[in-house]
Order: sequence, then C-alpha cells, then structure tokens
Amino acid sequence: MDKEQELLFTVNGFIFGSEQDAELAKQELNTAKYIEKKIDNKSPATMLAIYKASIDKKMFRTPVGYAYLHDLQKRMALNGISGAEIGGIPLYQIFNNHHEDEKAPRVIKVKKKKDPLKRRNTLLTIINIILVLLVIAMFAISVSGDRPTVLNYRRTIENEYSSWKQQLDEREKAIREKERELDIVYGNE
Repeated sequence: MDKEQELLFTVNGFIFGSEQDAELAKQELNTAKYIEKKIDNKSPATMLAIYKASIDKKMFRTPVGYAYLHDLQKRMALNGISGAEIGGIPLYQIFNNHHEDEKAPRVIKVKKKKDPLKRRNTLLTIINIILVLLVIAMFAISVSGDRPTVLNYRRTIENEYSSWKQQLDEREKAIREKERELDIVYGNE
C-alpha cells in the first residue's frame, strides 16, 4: 500500500485495508462525535444508557467505534459506575483462525474502480449506435410507405395526378361516345 492510499484509508489513527472500511469508520467517527454532543455534561446514568443502546443496536463495528466505546467505559468508571454494570464491548469479528502456518499478516487486495470516463464513453457509444439504427429505420419506413413524405412527395403527387387525368380522359371519351350515339350537338361542334 503506497503512502497516498494509506492516507486515504486512515481514519482516526487506524489504517484500513479498503476504502469501504475507511468510509464505515468515518461514519462511525461522525456518529461518535454526534453522541458526544448529546451527552456532554450529562449524568453517568445517561452515558450508561447510550453506551448500552449503542451495543444493542451494534452501532460500532470498526476499531474507531470500539475505541470510542472503550473511552466511554473509562469515563463511566471515573464517574462511579461499576465495571460489572458497564459490561464488556462485544466484538463481532474472528481475529485468529487457528492456522499456524499463517505467521505473516494478510494482504488485502483493493479492487480498482472502473474508470468513470471509460464507462461513460461506452454508454455514449451504445446510445449513438441505437440512434443511428433508429434514423435508418425511419428512412426505410418513409421510402417504403404509401403516404407522401418529404422524400417522395413529388413522385406521389405526379402519380396521383396522372391517374386522375387518365380517369377524366376515360370519362370524357365515354361521354363523347354517348353524345354521338344520341346525336347531341353542342354549340361550337
């Protein structure tokens, strides 16, 4: 562990093996400071009640929290509360796993966080690909559709006009044939 990382993982004199443990210790340190503000100049009975509640609720799990509870024990003893009444601080970790061949301290590997810039670039690339596919789909729909669009409106209107013209010519032809059959003559003809 290099010096910079060691400083990052140090809380109240304790060096932690991971950033998560250091963050938990910082939270416990803030909790201890908050409790100190609340019990400042209070009676020993109030201190004992807060001490017991902290243990019951398992508020402290790091050495920073345990150090605060130990300090609280000392202060209560100085204020006349007996050691039997105070009780011990329960520890919820196993410190010795009974392996004789593990004389050296364990090295905790710190997981590296993924680079947020790389993650953001990957996300933006995926979004761009989706948008390009959507644009291609929109063009395909507009070209293959029957309704006139900006891309094919002229062709559609010309086709529509030519079909109307053809229908009108056919009707006009049918009307003229009928007029000839009935020998109807209009003004200029």
